[in-house]
Amino acid sequence: MKERPILFSDQRVRALLSGQQSQTRRIMKSQLFGPGQDNHEGCYGIDVLNNHLQGNRVMGMENLSYHCPYGQPGDQLWVRETWRGPVVPPEEVEDYERNPARFKSAAYCRYRADTSEFSSAGEEDEHFGWQAGIHMPRWASRIDLLVTGIRVEKIQDISDDDVLAEGVQTDSHFLNNFFTMNSEVDSPKDAYRKQWALQYGGTSWEVNPWVWVIEFERL
Repeated sequence: MKERPILFSDQRVRALLSGQQSQTRRIMKSQLFGPGQDNHEGCYGIDVLNNHLQGNRVMGMENLSYHCPYGQPGDQLWVRETWRGPVVPPEEVEDYERNPARFKSAAYCRYRADTSEFSSAGEEDEHFGWQAGIHMPRWASRIDLLVTGIRVEKIQDISDDDVLAEGVQTDSHFLNNFFTMNSEVDSPKDAYRKQWALQYGGTSWEVNPWVWVIEFERL
């Protein structure tokens, strides 16, 4: 079993915490070649990891999943999110000065996903001094995920059931889920398409990239 970090936005963290999300899709850094494009049958351009050369030879899509940078079923992911810490209560400052290592724990961290999106973000950002999730160390992470499935597909092949597993809800939710369908969308997939384009750019859906599909359960 291996552990790897994975970055989630505030909205996705809220979906994780409320139990609304059990899948995530991440664009492959190197897209698969089309048939015959590289003149080598069964050769695909894949994510370059360490000494793995682009164009590793794989004989099918099920084999390609073994090269996923997010691991394999049975591996664990720890979530990176926007955070600050350690945040030390005034009554524990003396203890912190004597032994700061004891405070390197998620119990002494604050997370922006826990704040209300309707609050004054400027005032809160100034007060809390948020740090980008990409810089979060392992000790500050509060969410662990168990990988239960890995596969590769085109983003437009996502099913309505999988869209719901990504956190789309058909009505408003008091827990402030990932995103909610409204009268302006025709289906869960349409809601997901709009959110995808918002996150990755206006034409990101139309180009229909290959993506890693990571299925997981929260530990």
